[in-house]
Amino acid sequence: MKKVILYTRVSTEEQSQGNSLQYQKTFLENYCKINNYEVVKYYEEDHSAKNFNRPKWIELSEYCKKNKNDIYTIIFTRWDRFSRNHDEATAQIRHFKKLGIEINSAENPLDMSNPDNKILLAMYLVMPEVENDKISKRTKEGTHAAQVAGKFTNKAPKGYKNVQYSDKDRKIIPLETEVPIIQYAFGELSKGVKSIEYVRHEVNRKGIKIGKSAFPELMKNQVYIGNVCVKEWLGVDSYWTKGLHEPIVDEKIFWQVQELHFRKKPRQTKLCRAADPDFYLRRFLVCPHCEGVLTACYSKGNGGLYGYYKCPHCNKFNYSAIKANEKFVKYVRQLIPNDSVLELYKEIIKDLKKENKSEIMKEISQLEKDLITEEERLVSTDTKLMDGQISGEDHRRMKKSIEVRKDKINTRLTSLQPHNLDLENKLEYAINVIMNMDVILSKGKAEHKIQLIGSMFPEKIQFDGENYRTNSYNKVLEYIFQETNMLKGQKKEETVNNSVSSVSVPGAGVEPAQPCSYWCLRPARLPIPPSGHLLFCPGLMCNSLLFR
Repeated sequence: MKKVILYTRVSTEEQSQGNSLQYQKTFLENYCKINNYEVVKYYEEDHSAKNFNRPKWIELSEYCKKNKNDIYTIIFTRWDRFSRNHDEATAQIRHFKKLGIEINSAENPLDMSNPDNKILLAMYLVMPEVENDKISKRTKEGTHAAQVAGKFTNKAPKGYKNVQYSDKDRKIIPLETEVPIIQYAFGELSKGVKSIEYVRHEVNRKGIKIGKSAFPELMKNQVYIGNVCVKEWLGVDSYWTKGLHEPIVDEKIFWQVQELHFRKKPRQTKLCRAADPDFYLRRFLVCPHCEGVLTACYSKGNGGLYGYYKCPHCNKFNYSAIKANEKFVKYVRQLIPNDSVLELYKEIIKDLKKENKSEIMKEISQLEKDLITEEERLVSTDTKLMDGQISGEDHRRMKKSIEVRKDKINTRLTSLQPHNLDLENKLEYAINVIMNMDVILSKGKAEHKIQLIGSMFPEKIQFDGENYRTNSYNKVLEYIFQETNMLKGQKKEETVNNSVSSVSVPGAGVEPAQPCSYWCLRPARLPIPPSGHLLFCPGLMCNSLLFR
């Protein structure tokens, strides 16, 4: 009596169409009785037939390898129960043939010893794949049409839940327990005070558990303001359209969050005044009376147009843009670069480059050897294919794997090239910007001015017509410049010693006025501190700040 293995497979959608696992099992058992087969194993699967990465099929394959001499055939009801992928199905049939095991269908059995039956086999294997492709295409077309109509077709994001009214009517509705938490998150971020990570922890404590990388994406999701993303289709790029679901976040608050934390704004048809050379301070200044953000405009006067910064909220502030810009340049000129710190940074970069160069060369050498090895493997694979030692399917799989590894090696080699490691030139450029900030603000392009100011001042700057002041500035300024308290509008404190000393470099006295020559100029000897921490020189009588 010949020993066989029964295999049944079904997808969730097919269970309601007469393809249940029990039906297949009963059919196969009756087939085996008629043909006098002995069933030694039975495997049932609830998995897609797009490939053979199926748990039960893998288990079946392992069993056949260990008991190949005892198994005559593997039987299933129809060929679409076996596979919906022609290439992979052919490879599997060839693989089991080498083990001496036949693969066959109970409804459409084929005599594999008859060469003519190869034509029928090809048809049986191709037809499920074609059917699967048609189903996939129809599904994508239906999904695209639904998205264009404003329907949300994916899993509901936090704050919503999926509701299935019928087979063709599915939508998302607000989830009452989560809506207040989502609204709270957007509200807090729109104020520009708390960081994204801080708000995420608050949201987690309130009941919505979400990861560090997923939370920013959640805050960018326009679904919360009632929009739906129409994905790319037939060469047309993806875009957002008005959805049919109920929005749960105010649109103004949503775009405030995008601008403050992600540098994104809704599309505007008008040219933003911030890009106007006369009004490059527009997005940074606030009114001294109501602290509202100032706008900018032109007024006609004798001789032409004159630019002004004005408050549209309380209408109590109106000041010449030219004079305000000139006073801002003087305000920034109060920052005096600390030459000792800048020189120290140069020395740090030189030492780091010297220390890293030998390691980089070793890595490049090893990568080049790895690349040669992969080339040899590729040649060996081609030879095995020509000698008939491996099949065409195995050759394509191995070749693809080798190409992937080669691409990774080449990418890493490119990143290690000298032009990508030119830290000295980058530092020189940065120092040049630091030394000439007033020139950039006086004569540079508007977009360069905006970029520079934005990096220096994360919060708004108050201007009363005479003086500028801010409550917050980039803390890196404290280590590069002297007397940064002037940015807050504080007067310079008088000291007994008239020499200006940086926070980073100790003044003359018991401690040396200049960094010591042993540790300070050899920062590569020291461990790099965690982000947000400072590293001071451990040299005796020094304690200079090395780097941040």
